[in-house]
Amino acid sequence: MTKGTLNVTILEAKHLKDEDFAGKGDPYVKLILDANNSQSTKPKSGDLNPKYNETFTFHIDGQKKLELEVWDKDPVKDDLIGKADIKLDKVFSSGHEEEWIKIKRMAILTKGEVKLSMKFTPV
Repeated sequence: MTKGTLNVTILEAKHLKDEDFAGKGDPYVKLILDANNSQSTKPKSGDLNPKYNETFTFHIDGQKKLELEVWDKDPVKDDLIGKADIKLDKVFSSGHEEEWIKIKRMAILTKGEVKLSMKFTPV
């Protein structure tokens, strides 16, 4: 079972689809390791190609994937723009990965991309 520390930096996003009907979106990225471990960037107001440069730390204890969701912040209810599952086996073996992740809606509609950097330190 893989154990260690995973640092994930959300660098930027591009080509996000606007889910707001009354103006530009306010996108943020949510990372979900499991039911008890999730973290989010701050929303970027009116920017569909935002730069985040926010780093999050997760303690790995056997988890094999990280869920990435992009949401549009709204006053009443946030709207899901898209999501992706990130398999962690490559970063576990290499120690570092940096890549663009395509986010999708209903598994087929591409809704943009998120660039992230991951660093894994085993214990």
